[in-house]
Amino acid sequence: MGELDNIKMELERKKTTLKQLEGVYRTSTNVSQRSRVSKEIEAVKESIKNLRGKLMIYGFEHEFVEDGEDMAGIKDVKASILDEISVPPFRKESKDKEIDAVVSYIRFFEENYLSILSEYYIKLDFNHSTKRDTFYPRFMEIKKILKEYNYELDILSREEFNNIAFYRDKSVVYKIRQRYFMALDVYFKDLRNFLEILVDDYRTNGNIVLNPDDILRFSDFEANHRLNGIKVIDSLNEIFAFTSEFLRFLGMPKL
Repeated sequence: MGELDNIKMELERKKTTLKQLEGVYRTSTNVSQRSRVSKEIEAVKESIKNLRGKLMIYGFEHEFVEDGEDMAGIKDVKASILDEISVPPFRKESKDKEIDAVVSYIRFFEENYLSILSEYYIKLDFNHSTKRDTFYPRFMEIKKILKEYNYELDILSREEFNNIAFYRDKSVVYKIRQRYFMALDVYFKDLRNFLEILVDDYRTNGNIVLNPDDILRFSDFEANHRLNGIKVIDSLNEIFAFTSEFLRFLGMPKL
């Protein structure tokens, strides 16, 4: 069974679960149970959004929509930032829609956001500066995993490999792919939590961010000006939104 079929089956299971939970919520008179079920409903809805987002990558925007279901709500599934990003094939012969999307989103992050997470643009107190400065080298380490994945695909594509070598290396490629996804999941969860601290501190009149109202300016020699002309705090909010949307798309299981 292919990846697309698995996504469709999981979506149907989640929709069935949602109907069951909504039925319990409507009929229950127990306050604590209703509170618990309400949280479960929100979690399942989030999973459905993630699955529908993945279906959109495969071009199935309107599939699995119930009669009377709010299509506007389904359109909202496409993340406001991720929806702006073009998704070309990762490799010329690529048939892996998910890796194509992930690599495109990560390239967008690197080109538009990663450089912002530096002392040059964002001034933080000492403790948080130390934490912030870890994100760039960690990202570079994750890029090495993608290079390893790409290298193994090059080997796999060589015509001289026999069937035994093909299946062995296909297993190796899959393991590296999963390691890449898991590394991204850990990295962006850590980054999201860090940014949440900065944003929440600003909202409560804290002073972790020392230059929240400074305006970001980029020289003409820099290629990407997405955040040019906006406040530092607004850039942090956008990067936080991207990390949250990307993690929902990635959809790695909680361990």
